[in-house]
Amino acid sequence: MSDFSSKNDKQLVSQLINNEVKAFDELFHRYGDRLFRFSFSLLKNQEDSKEIVQETFYKIWNKRNEIDSSKSFKSFLFTVSYNLIMDQLRLRLKDKEFRQFLEVNFKDNSFCTDHSSDYNFLNHQISEIIEKLPGKRKKIFQLSREKGLSHQEIAEQLGISVKTVENQINLTLKHMRQQLGRDILPVLLFFSLFL
Repeated sequence: MSDFSSKNDKQLVSQLINNEVKAFDELFHRYGDRLFRFSFSLLKNQEDSKEIVQETFYKIWNKRNEIDSSKSFKSFLFTVSYNLIMDQLRLRLKDKEFRQFLEVNFKDNSFCTDHSSDYNFLNHQISEIIEKLPGKRKKIFQLSREKGLSHQEIAEQLGISVKTVENQINLTLKHMRQQLGRDILPVLLFFSLFL
């Protein structure tokens, strides 16, 4: 039996860059369902949602040599997914029924692509929030989200309990939700992939 499921994202990405198909399969296994659920919650169409997942991972396989294994795979996945979903939503916005669905379900033009829903803007906001975290909490969050370490690995590295790691990450995510708000597309995608 393969031990790929025990590897962190950074290890898997390193193997993916070296054309290891099983590493790719494990990353798909970890993130495919979450990405599908999120896509379906917005697109309300199983086929379109499956297509988003397939196209995202197709692009990841094709761009595997461009992935920086020292950076967060989740951020790379987020960027690819975000762009594909936005493309799909732009197509959908041409459809009158879908525009009516948005008007009923979203109050403040949360799907427009300028300012608050722009990925670069969101990434900048998240970076600013992380920079202002207390030292230990910031370190824990960076080890988890940017380095891809498990809670156990972080606890061992910092000499603290796994429960402390979990609590600090939960407090950080709660703080980020409060700072960012919940009504914009990128925030929803970020939290659906990172939780």
